[in-house]
Amino acid sequence: MGELLLEFLICAVVAVCLMVVHELSKAIVYIGIQRFRGNKRTYQHSIWAVHRYIDPVGVILAVTSSVPFSKPFMFRIQNKKVNRILGITGFLVLFLCFFGSMAALKCHIAGVNGMKTLEGQGMVLKIVTLSIQYCAILSFGMLIANLFPISTFDMGLIIAGFSAEKYLNLIKKDAIIKIIFVITIFFGIIHYGGYRLITFLL
Repeated sequence: MGELLLEFLICAVVAVCLMVVHELSKAIVYIGIQRFRGNKRTYQHSIWAVHRYIDPVGVILAVTSSVPFSKPFMFRIQNKKVNRILGITGFLVLFLCFFGSMAALKCHIAGVNGMKTLEGQGMVLKIVTLSIQYCAILSFGMLIANLFPISTFDMGLIIAGFSAEKYLNLIKKDAIIKIIFVITIFFGIIHYGGYRLITFLL
């Protein structure tokens, strides 16, 4: 029981870290673009208030289905190019998290042995192992989740970056897309696919 609770806790912590890294990276890029353009506008909330990126529902889904999603910093973005850059940044960060954790699993960093947990090697090493494993699984799940064309997800930003009309149509269909997304999570398709891919790559 204690070991199971430890796994749940590590999974939740890794999910929160991924949410923060994902959204903070986009926020930093956005602020950087604004400063580069000479826009000195101040925002109501600091981008460093990282708790704003944590979605409680996303944490629950991370623990139950390995598919977290974050709460975006609500910028008012009117420039198509900026939308595209932010969407691509979000995907790039998740790719880096996934391939970085996969490299750690593949290279047996800190004694990690693929998707097998360390048995009898001490609590610290076990936590490291589980953290890297969950980083691989959850970053993959988050990456696939953001491929869904939901208005606030990375794919939604990219679509907004190419066509305002298509983005408006996307918002109109938002409820249907979210239902499909929930069904996909409910049947464990993303989790199953992610685990099979990681096992195959290792």
